[in-house]
Amino acid sequence: MHRISTESYSTPYAYLIAHAAARTSQFVEMPLPNFLRHSTTRHRLHFYGLALLIALAAILLIGTGATVAKNFSQYPGFAEYYASYPARSTRPTANEQALLHQFRPRVFVGEHQSHPISFYDDYINNGTLVAGDGRIISNAVTPSILNAHKYDPKAVFTHDPDTTAFSRPVAFARIDRLPQSARTLGLEQSLSLTVLTYHFVFRESGLPAGLKQPASTLLKLTGGLNDWHQLDHYTAASVILSSDHTPIALMLQQHNYTRTYLFGEALPRPTDDRVKIDVAIRSNELYPHRIGRTEHRAIRFTDPNGMRYLMGFGKPPWIAAPDVTNPEREIDYELAFLPAGDAFYVFHGYLGARRLLPGRDGPPGADYNTLPEVKPLRYQLFAGYWRENNRDDLQRFVRLVVERGDRRAFASAQARVFLANMKCLNDIPKGCKLP
Repeated sequence: MHRISTESYSTPYAYLIAHAAARTSQFVEMPLPNFLRHSTTRHRLHFYGLALLIALAAILLIGTGATVAKNFSQYPGFAEYYASYPARSTRPTANEQALLHQFRPRVFVGEHQSHPISFYDDYINNGTLVAGDGRIISNAVTPSILNAHKYDPKAVFTHDPDTTAFSRPVAFARIDRLPQSARTLGLEQSLSLTVLTYHFVFRESGLPAGLKQPASTLLKLTGGLNDWHQLDHYTAASVILSSDHTPIALMLQQHNYTRTYLFGEALPRPTDDRVKIDVAIRSNELYPHRIGRTEHRAIRFTDPNGMRYLMGFGKPPWIAAPDVTNPEREIDYELAFLPAGDAFYVFHGYLGARRLLPGRDGPPGADYNTLPEVKPLRYQLFAGYWRENNRDDLQRFVRLVVERGDRRAFASAQARVFLANMKCLNDIPKGCKLP
């Protein structure tokens, strides 16, 4: 099955500088992992090794004027996905907007932490849109101008930060439904879910705050820890409702994977319909609310070693650094509603400056958040459902993803567990043991 390859595509995920490390490895005798070189290695690079490679690679790339990789929106499989699932061309209806307002999350950040902004008013309103041939399209970009060029994979919007002017933060809210998903997942019981998704937008994306020394110092040589690339809109929270509009689960985007939490199992059900969410320092990743400073395991890719670590059964991968949350204040924000086909979601080009090192380019639209094979919500939702320290979940991942390379089969297997546990928690209040 296809995997995200940082050797060929510029992904929206911070500080994976595969090209730089691979090119530099000829000067540093350290083994590289499989996703950087297509050969097997028995040894793990420590994170300081990566930082050294990156620092050396920065010098090498600056000296050679190396070019960066393709946009992740052009990854094989996305064209087929959008042909099968065309984006909705209308905004949510009045009733749908009311539902989105009712279940909107409560969002918390640290006292001195960057807060969300308004994508069009704060970000797009300050910058320049350039065509792939270098022609300046506009220095005063509007939503209509951006949408007119949303299908150009070489178009680049470069933001000019205006830190003196902030509008009220805006979260874009959309609604999707999963009727008749049971058949495609191979399930016997009926399944009808409503997915309410909220995107929070940040001016830049930084590196995880749990990055240790000397890596953090060395990484400063290749770019700011707080501004690794312009724009972070891969910060989505999805509240999952049952057919009677009862909140049953929360799905959060974390780096290049999603994580699904079942209410009553991993999280308490919100008493006021509004789940609490914390924003990680610098990286802006979203996590369930916890009081006080908390470190969260995080990985770049859901490869075997990374997933074992994430599930609680392995050591940290060579490139892992924890995210950190420290919620001290709640963000006041407003909701706005766009068609799912708006440039915010489906822009093919770069919504941030292109920078020398791969991994530092601005991202494409917010909808390019995961691999095409698990992009359909029915797979994305359940592929991200697993429990920490649960060996059954790990064994299914190893059997279906590691050995067979079939992420959709893993999603289908986890869907069965999810639905059994949902029934246990909601329909059978006593005498039911969660698997």
